[in-house]
Amino acid sequence: MKHPANWNKSDLHQHLQHAVDLELWTIPLYLTSLYSIRDLTKLKHVEFPEAAKLIFSVVIQEMLHVELVCNVCHALGYNPKFKFPSYDVTKGIPFIHPPAHAIPDEVKGYEVRIQELNKESLKLFCAIELPHPKKEIIWEKESRYNSIAELYEAIKVGIKALWDSNYVGDEKNTRQKNNFSEYNNQHGKKHGFSVVINSLESALKAIEAIIEQGEGADSRHVPSDFQPHAVQEGQEFDSAWYKGNLSHYQKFRILLHSHHKLPHVYNEMLTENAASVNQKLSQLFHYFWQLMEENFHQESDDMPEPFWNAMFALGPSIAEVWQNGMVPDFAAIHTTVSNS
Repeated sequence: MKHPANWNKSDLHQHLQHAVDLELWTIPLYLTSLYSIRDLTKLKHVEFPEAAKLIFSVVIQEMLHVELVCNVCHALGYNPKFKFPSYDVTKGIPFIHPPAHAIPDEVKGYEVRIQELNKESLKLFCAIELPHPKKEIIWEKESRYNSIAELYEAIKVGIKALWDSNYVGDEKNTRQKNNFSEYNNQHGKKHGFSVVINSLESALKAIEAIIEQGEGADSRHVPSDFQPHAVQEGQEFDSAWYKGNLSHYQKFRILLHSHHKLPHVYNEMLTENAASVNQKLSQLFHYFWQLMEENFHQESDDMPEPFWNAMFALGPSIAEVWQNGMVPDFAAIHTTVSNS
């Protein structure tokens, strides 16, 4: 493997695109299992069962990670593409190939496929977020990335080497999004990090936040700088911040260990409306994906109302497909887009 310190601009852009693809790939996967929980859409977030709160909090942080990587891309003059995810058991996790010896026994046998919340889906989630021990990586001796953390460690080295020659400059760095400003350091009064990327330091800290929050953190607890701020007394409960001290891996591992206590999910028993309901989900997801790509490339620090409306409509739409006894078919979404 080429040492990332020797990357050229094309190498860095390619790896940043891999990171965008990977972060986007996790979101439908996690959402689909989340909304397989029976009657979840009837509950307020504060009323969600423990499993739903944990998974929802991970989904929201995955959206944060998409924003962070896209901000890094734009700061370095690259416009990321938003490729539709595919879930193929024969291809495994995109760009990541965990070695057999590193996979815990409880996680072995995982398969990459869309499914309800159960022991098997949690094995996959743990494999995706598998921790990577902190150690020196001899890049020339590696032939692949064993974990998400390794991919991001390579990206950090590449950014260090190429930042000065590739940063677009403050005047042209106008596509930075700041939808997760609650993570910002409040003028030194609270822990945090900058979501907006306008320096080498902010770029490296953003990548470190992604690693520590879940993609291969080598600890049980997320460092305080990368945790959402604690909800203050009187503030409305926000499940997006739920147990922010735990990494994604730890959250999924907790659920895997207690899989026999998971909430009830919908049964796979097709109704006559299943196909049409899934087609509605396909159209909504296509629209959401299009809005996401368009607006991440706009010169604005936030996303417009139609984007948020589409995003928050996804959960109920996924749940409706499950209610009709069908596993949401994201391949159909891909086909719809490809033929458009």
